[in-house]
Amino acid sequence: ITDDVCELLSIKMIGLVETTQAALKISSCFGTSVNSTIIKTLMSASPLLQTFQEELDKVVDDGFMDTDDLGSTYKFVHDKVREAAYGLIPEGDRNRFHYDIGMLLYNTIDGESIDGILFIMVDQINHGTSYLSGKQRITMAELNHRAASKAVGNSNFAAAFFYSNAAMKLLPANHWESHYDLSRMIFLVLGNAARSYGRIAEATSALDEILKHGKLLKDKLDAYYLKIALLHTHQELKKSFDTCVEVLIQLGETIPATVDREVFVKRAENVLAKLNVMTENDMKTMKSPFHMSLLQFYNRGCFTSYFVQLPMMKWFACRMVEISLEHGFSKYSALGLMWFTMILAGDLIYDVHAGYRVGKIALKLLKRFDANDLLPNAYLIYYSYPAVHIEPIQSCAAMLKRGFEIALSTGDTQIALVSGVQYMQKSLLSGANLLVLKKECDYQMRLVETHFQSMAKMYVLAFQETISMLITREVLSNSTLLDQSKELEFSQAIIFHNVIQNFWLGRWERCLYYAKRSSAPSDIGQLKSIMIIFYGGLSCFQISRKGASKKSKLPKQAIALMKEKGEQSSWNYQSKIYLLEAEILSSLLENDRAKFFYNSAISAARSSKFIHEEGLACEFSALHCLKFGDKKEACILLGQARECYMTWGSQVKVDSVSRLLEKCSG
Repeated sequence: ITDDVCELLSIKMIGLVETTQAALKISSCFGTSVNSTIIKTLMSASPLLQTFQEELDKVVDDGFMDTDDLGSTYKFVHDKVREAAYGLIPEGDRNRFHYDIGMLLYNTIDGESIDGILFIMVDQINHGTSYLSGKQRITMAELNHRAASKAVGNSNFAAAFFYSNAAMKLLPANHWESHYDLSRMIFLVLGNAARSYGRIAEATSALDEILKHGKLLKDKLDAYYLKIALLHTHQELKKSFDTCVEVLIQLGETIPATVDREVFVKRAENVLAKLNVMTENDMKTMKSPFHMSLLQFYNRGCFTSYFVQLPMMKWFACRMVEISLEHGFSKYSALGLMWFTMILAGDLIYDVHAGYRVGKIALKLLKRFDANDLLPNAYLIYYSYPAVHIEPIQSCAAMLKRGFEIALSTGDTQIALVSGVQYMQKSLLSGANLLVLKKECDYQMRLVETHFQSMAKMYVLAFQETISMLITREVLSNSTLLDQSKELEFSQAIIFHNVIQNFWLGRWERCLYYAKRSSAPSDIGQLKSIMIIFYGGLSCFQISRKGASKKSKLPKQAIALMKEKGEQSSWNYQSKIYLLEAEILSSLLENDRAKFFYNSAISAARSSKFIHEEGLACEFSALHCLKFGDKKEACILLGQARECYMTWGSQVKVDSVSRLLEKCSG
């Protein structure tokens, strides 16, 4: 509809009788449509509006609006028609017009039914807050707070921010003295909504207000919790950790400055011994709100200390389980058990099966307490650490993605984005299609930029670069992976990506260079460390195949580690064991036995749906055949490898194998 047509519509509307014009004006204030609940409420609100629906029917007859068969919703036939109807209200009168409609709704509808039109009603009233008197301002502040809380429950954090901000502005100057509880609730919802909506300055300001004016520690705990999370999100990790420790000390806990390894191991073993003889039925429900608060802050402490003081993460996790064993179990106890599984997947008490069992108990506890809000946190720990050593890596990736989606829907962007990074890592290692993974990665980059999460951005950027290089060998123009700060230069994340990139691009010496700079065995419980050793070990054989002599312990370390992991999950590791065995036999010139293990590696990778590793086993088997002069078999295997790499989505590997196949065929 053109502007000329819109003007004609306005002229036609002006010619309507006053009551029909009024129906158009009122309807236009609700947007493009108005529903039956609003219509019935307005009809009962004033004698002047008793014929409101009849007038709407006339509007339908005139062609300005449509309605469904039941007459439950009336909708403008076009946005321009609605614009023309709204134009019937003089611009200077519009705020008052909206306000009057909102107050009619508020004064008419009863308390039980108000939730059905809460957002619509508050939106109308908020147009005219300048018309509110002193007492009315407090009433409407409460109403906006109610709308904000409902919006948070619906995961609509933009709306929650709008309503809580409106509520704050309606409070009097001395609100902390005159309306303390209401002020605390409004600022808390504002801080939470602003954090989830990416409005960091507003979130910080709201939470600081509570911490400044809160009378008692218990009144400030929720604000402290959100502030700690906010600091972590924006990479103020040390400050986040120190604030968490400060709160725990205020709650009466004694936090050590350092953790004595031997003393802690005995303590953790004692906790594990108690857990080993417990069943879920033995885990009585925690009754104390105080101890629930303790667990909340210890959980946040675990998350933050993982990045800044790993020994303290283990201490916090152990303490969470100790509190639960003594005072009963809650939904936060389940997270304590999850964190404890990370101790069991590390070097202190290496017992993956115990960790897996404890993790299963934790998941059952979450179900028992109907704690769906904590599932993303639990999934992040469980499927990144204990489960990934036992369950198929594809299943773990799927659950991490599920956790990412739940966390995003509930506004926990921090857990969502960390889950997203773990999901991408597991997906990449499982041979997920690279083109699909690239789209997922691009989506996550948009999220981290929207929410200003600088730490998460660095990790997502690393995946963007790696995936891009595996697809087309292209290095991203905005990538800073190799130019990170000195403290990150040889972190496991950077090493992991350099190993992956250089291995699949055939830069064997560079791959080995980075693999040798991997962390000590204390980090061996992490999947990325395991895979670094695997790829480093394979690189040694490729270097030897080219005639270069490079002594390294990595091949022996790799085969020993894969066999150890294979006892826990043949699905994830059997193809890797076969491939390493085949490479060893090939280097010893044992032709027939090497072929047997190459074929076993191909079959095992296919069975476990590791398409990239199936292609790799075919490619290496072809190289072995060429060593023994069997070009015919080599060509067949290279053709199979190319098909696998095409399915994987790596044009780089397709081109590389195609060149080798052409050379072999000629």
